[in-house]
Amino acid sequence: MEMEMRAGEDIGIGEDITPPLSPLSFSLYDSFLYSHCSSCFCPLPNRPSHPTPIPHSLLYCSPLCSSSNSPLHFYSAEFHLLRYLSSTSPPPSSSSDLRAALRLLHSLPSHSYPLGRISGLLTNHHKLFADEEIVARVRYGARAMAAARRLRDGKQELIELDENEYDAVLFEEEEAALCLVLTNAVEVQDSDGCTLGIAVYDPTFSWINHSCSPNACYRFLISKPSTAAFPADSKLRIVPGGSNGEKSVRSNVELTRAYGEYGPRMIVRSIKRIKRSEEVTVAYTDLLQPKAIRQSELWSKYRFICCCKRCSAFPPTYVDRMLQEITASNLAPSRLSSDHSFCRDEASRKLTDYVDEVISEYLSVGDPESCCEKLESMLILGILDEPSETKEGKVQLDIKLHPLHHIALNAYITLASAYKMYASDLLALCSQMNGHQLKAFDMSRTGAAYSLLLAAATHHLFCFETSLIVSVANFWTSAGESLLTYARSSAWDLFVKQELTGSKLLSLRNHKCSKCSVLDRFEANFSLSEDLNEDFGNISSKFLDCITSYSHEVWNFLIPGCHYLKMFKEPFDFSSFAQLSNISDFEANLGRNNMDSSCWTGESSSGFGAHEHTSQERINIFQLGIHCLLYGEHLASICYGRHSHWTRHIQNLLYYDCEEK
Repeated sequence: MEMEMRAGEDIGIGEDITPPLSPLSFSLYDSFLYSHCSSCFCPLPNRPSHPTPIPHSLLYCSPLCSSSNSPLHFYSAEFHLLRYLSSTSPPPSSSSDLRAALRLLHSLPSHSYPLGRISGLLTNHHKLFADEEIVARVRYGARAMAAARRLRDGKQELIELDENEYDAVLFEEEEAALCLVLTNAVEVQDSDGCTLGIAVYDPTFSWINHSCSPNACYRFLISKPSTAAFPADSKLRIVPGGSNGEKSVRSNVELTRAYGEYGPRMIVRSIKRIKRSEEVTVAYTDLLQPKAIRQSELWSKYRFICCCKRCSAFPPTYVDRMLQEITASNLAPSRLSSDHSFCRDEASRKLTDYVDEVISEYLSVGDPESCCEKLESMLILGILDEPSETKEGKVQLDIKLHPLHHIALNAYITLASAYKMYASDLLALCSQMNGHQLKAFDMSRTGAAYSLLLAAATHHLFCFETSLIVSVANFWTSAGESLLTYARSSAWDLFVKQELTGSKLLSLRNHKCSKCSVLDRFEANFSLSEDLNEDFGNISSKFLDCITSYSHEVWNFLIPGCHYLKMFKEPFDFSSFAQLSNISDFEANLGRNNMDSSCWTGESSSGFGAHEHTSQERINIFQLGIHCLLYGEHLASICYGRHSHWTRHIQNLLYYDCEEK
């Protein structure tokens, strides 16, 4: 049986379509139990300096949160579960789903728990138990939950069964609740995108189905109860709608109208115009992944195959073709024929494994220089496949990524981060203006260039698939932050003589944009979220015109020394790579024999005399950063609304150093 939610009225772009929804059940991930409040998920003011592995009593930011959550923690048997798990060997890798399931059991009315649905929410029990790995996980969890509940009830004797024995009837309640959590729980993210834990919401949200081209998104409201404030006119604008005559199921579920004030709340928001009676959909997975990966993830977690318009398109949509396009050619002059298309899946797997290995090494070892060298070498040279036998004989494939391939996008994200970290490491070596600071200046510049390239690349895809707006908003904001950080670097003083101090030089009050008026509007209102339906396209067009213009002015200045970035005439230069027939041209530009594989030439690309830096270049980078940042805010206002954290965040970034000190 499939449930769905439909619009109860016409809904414009960028509008709240639900009030703040409180969770039925929620729990922090184990790694955040010592740093965040277990009730409201806010950061704790005082964190334990030497936390024990697993706490029995949870931590709270205030007496109000403690009084609201402590009884649930104890009476749901969550306290006893943590105590029980701490005594097991080895302990489970995560207890959040078990704790959320116990809380759910405690909050639901006492009755028998059918394996199909509980209070209208699908458990997916039958499908989940078709996977042996999930069966083992659920059975282990159900045993642990049952043991905790017996301890809570004062029954010291635990249920002892042989390791190979399992009584499904004995653990029916725990099993059903855990399956429900695995099927319906969503990861809760704070305003910085950090995933803190999980939460299960009632059918108002849980009945909203997935699409890879959704018309809605959702945001979380993480704040202390006393500081929460929401519009008085917030209302529920969606209604249940099912297939196969499931009226009996829907009629037995009363959708929540009175929302509590504890736990991470959620608001569903439109990112496209939605007509009355049209189905409302959200994304359950990363939309910047190609179809095969999306389908695999959806099946692995939710046990369904997506048949949305994007997934059903034949031939595949432009975005999906770009996200998975590679070149796989012989080292001989002739290219592989179409008969060898079967090699592409294997080539993608090897590229994925290589990049994952490099990123894992970077995260564990913390060596940004090595990470940058390896990823840039992969982007330029690709990788060589092992020789394999074909009907033409033994061949060795030379595999390269399209610049819009999802692996390339992941590489840009990592490179922007690694260059930023490398610059920070260099600055920490010496506080004086010397070679280290000059090299850090170069690393910060290249990191900003990769951030800009990432924003431009995903924006190119966004033009063909507008549901990518959430990711694109974040990437434009990150690009703006990187460019502004670079523009404010004190290393500029080494080779730029200027009459104004940095605070006055890089001030909106001294350098109004002559190309558009949106900065004036933002400065006046500190918000671009008004009249979104009428003004969205016009404001976007003005921002993009300015971003393109400033990018053209500074791009060549941002990319010296980096051979891969030099392949792009400007960061928006994807037109020559858009048609599949032209990918070979990009491959030729990245020839294995005519190009160094690294940006690391040993020379400072900001070397004195190599380029005469000017205050105008710095101002142009500053202006580009502002426009990227505010365009990210503009897109984020669609996704997050006027309650967005972006406005205050951007206000601080733009104006904190503009006054005379």
